Amino acid sequence: MSIRTGLGHDVHRLFPGKVLVLGGVRIPADVGFDTHSDGDVLCHALIDALAGAMADGDLGTHFPEDDPDAEDARSLEFVRAFAAHVRESGYEVVNVDSFVVLGPVKLRPHIEAMRANLADALGVEVARVSVKARSNDGLGPEGEGTACGAWANVLIQAVAG
Repeated sequence: MSIRTGLGHDVHRLFPGKVLVLGGVRIPADVGFDTHSDGDVLCHALIDALAGAMADGDLGTHFPEDDPDAEDARSLEFVRAFAAHVRESGYEVVNVDSFVVLGPVKLRPHIEAMRANLADALGVEVARVSVKARSNDGLGPEGEGTACGAWANVLIQAVAG
């Protein structure tokens, strides 16, 4: 098949006094992720979407939690490494559509930096990467600010060769 789509999702609990990183951008907030890597749910969802499009496992398949090299790693570097894997497998990223849900923290001022980081890590133009933010109107763990979730949908195509 020459065109494939993939869908990814990730969610992590938020804890006071931890660092919040989304799309490789450190977001000023009183809460953040207490995870093995930096916990960047947007990058994690993107990798799952890419892996799904290729029918090649998921984030944990390629970047296991018990890998000591992943301790405190920047998830944006995982995206960069997985994008290289996508290219080596004969595909290119056509576009990414994603969104982050986090109620009380305003993400709009950081969207363009997230898009730029993800596009750079993927090796594509910024125009191919969409990042949106939702508050969930205070509903559910993401809306209440006790968790942060992200979804990503990707389109990849086989490189003519």
